[in-house]
Amino acid sequence: MVNPEFDNAAVTEVHFELQGTLLPRDHGYPLFLELSRLLPWLPDETLAAVHHIHGAETGKDDLLILNRRAKLVIRIPIHREADLAILSGQTLMIGGFKLTIGKGKTKPLARHSPLYAHCVTTGSMDEEGFASDIIRILDELKITCRFICGRRQTITTADGVAYGYSLLLHELPVEQSILVQQRGMGGNRKIGCGIFIPHKSTNALV
Repeated sequence: MVNPEFDNAAVTEVHFELQGTLLPRDHGYPLFLELSRLLPWLPDETLAAVHHIHGAETGKDDLLILNRRAKLVIRIPIHREADLAILSGQTLMIGGFKLTIGKGKTKPLARHSPLYAHCVTTGSMDEEGFASDIIRILDELKITCRFICGRRQTITTADGVAYGYSLLLHELPVEQSILVQQRGMGGNRKIGCGIFIPHKSTNALV
């Protein structure tokens, strides 16, 4: 059961339109640095998270191709929502590529199960250690569910290289879905890790 004092509406998301052509696949840390330049409170906001920007693989040079549907998505405590308005119209430089931020639209977190995270980092380098970490985290949150680990990933952080895995939580009680989305799992949530979104099925992860 979720703590009755838990606030389901404490965190929301703002989805910003993006204009750009290319972006490094491993863009989480430089994106965080650029956003922190415009939002100096971001590094210290515990529940804030910045999603990985989705694009198509180019097949070379570890670059992503962005299309018109590309979005900058920031998960934020509700009291910070108005502070994100400053981002509209701003230009970011990520790995030598320019991104222009357009209009933002607020979307509440969804009560949904299963949930999927593009990458979760726990400090463990191998899958066995990672799985043990996830079991421990679920126990700490008092959540009973099953999970599937996806492929191992390498990301750049402020402290150097970190390793993580994509992760699907299934048979997750819907009433606990918001808790997982708000708290996340593992570290590096401001550079795209440990952020869970609704997922349609338990099919193969990427």
